[in-house]
Amino acid sequence: MKTQATAEMVKITPEMAVEYLADRWGEQRTVRTAHVNRLASDMESGRFKISPDAILRVKGKLANGQHRLEAVVKTGKPQTFLVMESNDEELYKVIDAGLKRTASDGLIGIPFAKSLPSIARWVMAYEQQSLFMGARYPSEAAAGSYCQFGFITQSAMIDYCIDHHGILSEAASFVNPLYSQTKLLPLSIGGAIFVLGSKCKKGDRTTTFLQHVYVEGGINAAGDLRNRLIANRGSKARILSGYMFGITIKAFKSFCNGTRPGNLKWSKDESFPTL
Repeated sequence: MKTQATAEMVKITPEMAVEYLADRWGEQRTVRTAHVNRLASDMESGRFKISPDAILRVKGKLANGQHRLEAVVKTGKPQTFLVMESNDEELYKVIDAGLKRTASDGLIGIPFAKSLPSIARWVMAYEQQSLFMGARYPSEAAAGSYCQFGFITQSAMIDYCIDHHGILSEAASFVNPLYSQTKLLPLSIGGAIFVLGSKCKKGDRTTTFLQHVYVEGGINAAGDLRNRLIANRGSKARILSGYMFGITIKAFKSFCNGTRPGNLKWSKDESFPTL
């Protein structure tokens, strides 16, 4: 049989999405609720964009795009998609065979594009107060309690990086050579502290704090954090990055106030640390 295929832009209503979803081709992946929620959030905010990845129907049955269609149903908002209709059953075998794009792929041309999303993620978590502490170590996280980010979509992160690319690139430029010397504090966290400190008009204190943490040490809050990070490096129970971010904010606040934090910790009953 001769292969036939057509592709066109179609505005899919929630009713059409329900109809497409009711008749699916083959054994498809289990719908990931979190992914549907991320797409729905982008649709609600107007950030959702048309993708070259088509909604594919093979012989009238849905073969690709179930998460996007579920998001249309969830929001109740029509969306425009590239819809491909085909009678070629072999197309189903190559769906999602490509390399998934990352947030940095959407920042081509911006200095330090590969580093910006990881820095922005911490800054956004801080600004949204969306990171909570449930565990310090992986063993605790395995038991079902862990540090995690709130709801941040890839589209929102790309938009944030574009809107704030100046300060994010400056942060990556400053922190990268310090990080390369010792790798004690993740570049993403160091960069986030640079951004947050700059926004709080504490630029000089911020750069001095980071220099002490990564390289110089000292009898101060930055030195206390550095010692904790060195001890963590030699420990079998490595602290989680979310917990590390929390105690870094605490150390930075103490450093700016000229005080010592004592035992650096972020307890489960404590709220998100702030500057």
